[in-house]
Amino acid sequence: METKYYLNPDYIIRKDGNRYLLHSRFMKKYDSDTAKSLIHPYHARLLSLFSAGSSVEQAANVIASDMGVTQEDAKEILAPWLRKEKFRIKVNDSIVRIPKNILVPSDCILDKNEIVEFNIPKSLTRDVDLSTKRLQIPYLMTFMLTNTCVTKCCYCYADTHTEVKNHLSTDRIFQIIREAKRIGVYNIFLIGGEVFLHPDWELVLSELTDNGFGPDSISTKVPITPRIVKGLKESRFKGTLQLSIDTLDPNIASETLHVNPCYISKVKQGVSLLEKAGITYRVETVLTKATCTEENIDALYDFLKDKKHVKTWEIRTAMFSNQKSMDNFNSIKATVPLLEKLFKYVENNIKNEARFAIVFPRTEIDKAYYTAEGGSSTFKGSKCSALNDHLFILPDGKCTICEQLYWNPNFIIGDLTNESISGVWNSAKANKLLNLKQECINKQSPCSSCKLFDDCFRTNRNRCWTDVIKAYGADKWDFPDPRCKFAPKMNNNISYNAE
Repeated sequence: METKYYLNPDYIIRKDGNRYLLHSRFMKKYDSDTAKSLIHPYHARLLSLFSAGSSVEQAANVIASDMGVTQEDAKEILAPWLRKEKFRIKVNDSIVRIPKNILVPSDCILDKNEIVEFNIPKSLTRDVDLSTKRLQIPYLMTFMLTNTCVTKCCYCYADTHTEVKNHLSTDRIFQIIREAKRIGVYNIFLIGGEVFLHPDWELVLSELTDNGFGPDSISTKVPITPRIVKGLKESRFKGTLQLSIDTLDPNIASETLHVNPCYISKVKQGVSLLEKAGITYRVETVLTKATCTEENIDALYDFLKDKKHVKTWEIRTAMFSNQKSMDNFNSIKATVPLLEKLFKYVENNIKNEARFAIVFPRTEIDKAYYTAEGGSSTFKGSKCSALNDHLFILPDGKCTICEQLYWNPNFIIGDLTNESISGVWNSAKANKLLNLKQECINKQSPCSSCKLFDDCFRTNRNRCWTDVIKAYGADKWDFPDPRCKFAPKMNNNISYNAE
């Protein structure tokens, strides 16, 4: 009997205009990639043939009929899809990325209830937009549950000053989560302020889990309590808790975090609770002048080294904050030579003996300012999701395009207290930002006359709006990303290097 193959249940296909989005589900169960790829309608058609199971012969018959080719040619077309390795397909000027193990034999399916049969009609048109990054509905959403904190970090980038008079109700949050599931959002994250300061955070986390969502991490400076441990377990949280611990010295903590003398002892007690409960966590340490010392790092490592459930220790540099002044940044940031010396010290003296991974993200040190010549598609660093696939929800239900833009009125695109997700995502305000006309750009901005305008503002849209505002000011939000070769000198030097 000929083997039947199925679309790997870890992968989901959803329509996106005249193309399809192929992505992995949040809680994967099979051997699969974390994937997100725009694919041609015929690729989706091919995969739909295996949604309810198909032999190679059966699928090849349909492909041969669709494309007017022989059975053998159809099998050749199918061959890479049946291999376990990921592969690429060139369609016009775009590259389609197909993740590994996309089709699996029937004996690999653990639960037949996970199989969802669907049918996608034949479409052989070549006029398919696979380059524009903007999706028709968000791929990711983030709830900022609250903008209140337990610390006042000297480097904090969060807007903790805006007074939120009417928080989004918990019932309304539940409705939004259910709508997100219905329309095919991939995942929903939670951040603060402090997530654990929201009165119903356990209920929200449980609702996310019940609907197949969940943050991959929750970051906190709140000392862990028995209630937090109980809430994490009862809500079936699948991600990793991230503890922000910069120092164990009460005096340094008082200076940099503005906390009371008891704070550090409470943090230590919280770590003991996590260890006792068997909850996996990671630790993040932000380096400033005060914490970028061997003594500080040694003390942290001595505390962590025997812990069984710490997964990763991330040691990173502070970034410039729109909520703080340039003078503040200059006064707190460690110098590059001091940072490099500390990284080398950890590399040589701690990293190899540690039972957990130690990583040093160099994002702020290595940003390649004034270097990119080919528009936003050539910018080094992580890709911007603003306006492309990510919707950010503020505590009062207002929606913005980026976490660090907060209530900046230029970027508020809707309000989920009374609008749908799709309504906000496709609102007039969103479309205004999506379709900025070059003649409307500030004449002082090099973007107003640049031939790469469409790449930066329409197709790839990979400008970091936040860095633009940090570097040039809120009134110059339409200036170039400072990574661009044609960017003017920054008004605020947000770099770690002297200009």
